[in-house]
Amino acid sequence: MNAAIFVYTIALILVCFAAAMFSLAAYAVSHKRALIPQATFFVFYIIDICGIFGIEFLNQNIPFSADTYYDIPIPLLRILSGAGVMASLWIMLLDILDVHNRRMQVTPVIIFVLACCVVIWGLPYSPFRQWLFYTLRQAFTAFGLAYAYLKWRGSTDMPYRERLGKLRTRYLFLWVLLVCILLEDWWIILVAPIPSPDSDWFMLYLSERNFSENAMMLFVAYHVISGSLKTLALRFNAPPTAAAVQPTLSGASQNQREPDKKTADLKRHIEDALPAYATAHNLSKREREVLAMVIEGMDNRTIAQELFLSEGTIKTHVHNIMVKTDTKSRNELKQSFWAS
Repeated sequence: MNAAIFVYTIALILVCFAAAMFSLAAYAVSHKRALIPQATFFVFYIIDICGIFGIEFLNQNIPFSADTYYDIPIPLLRILSGAGVMASLWIMLLDILDVHNRRMQVTPVIIFVLACCVVIWGLPYSPFRQWLFYTLRQAFTAFGLAYAYLKWRGSTDMPYRERLGKLRTRYLFLWVLLVCILLEDWWIILVAPIPSPDSDWFMLYLSERNFSENAMMLFVAYHVISGSLKTLALRFNAPPTAAAVQPTLSGASQNQREPDKKTADLKRHIEDALPAYATAHNLSKREREVLAMVIEGMDNRTIAQELFLSEGTIKTHVHNIMVKTDTKSRNELKQSFWAS
């Protein structure tokens, strides 16, 4: 086996393992449920990498057969790992978009799994079959990115648009990487010949690997690890007390439940962003509490009632917050908060 590829693969596995562990550590102190699919994403990606790596490692002393180069070995494992990666990524995306519809969470993943089964057991062995199998992942990813864009474009909620707008650079970079993945698969599987015995790449199933996909994984891992480290640094000494309570009676109508979901989502995003924003502007504990209620849209009287303080005291806190954040109105303060 190529030594460079051996080290490269081990490094990828270690990065995935680190990202999963940091996500779980951040979950332990913050109790943010969104960190669980982050961890499972990297666990399934490790399974996916190990499936390819294991085949190459075990076959390195066995005569190479070009007749199986475009095969999809251990198809059930491939479907399991691929579905796990895509499902975790999809749930992460829906959590960012505040979509809690169970059918929306499950249906695209089921369609993806069925499509993989049709390709593996419905098409004969060929380069096209292998290319189509792996392209299903990119089609799923493209669907998710397009869905995110439509949700952002169709929303009139300022905090929602501001929050998603902060992710614009990452979003565009994911599209660039996705195009690179498609081009690499097209070239390696459908155009380039099988490596010759004299090549350094001989005995490596390059059609099973995709270095652009690895780059996308590293890109996601970087942001997951940096986000987890920030969560650990800001919240280790003061983890949130309890998650927002989700809506109530099973017999409640959809119209009754929807505002509760939106309120819970708003509180969750405020809770996520508040520690970093408050630390950056040196806000006191009481000012953090007041700021959170201002961002929720409460007026001074309501905040005073919630905190059992006088309305004049709340006015003073709001004034001090605006001075520290260099804002001149509540709307400007909200824009500053969501753009931070």
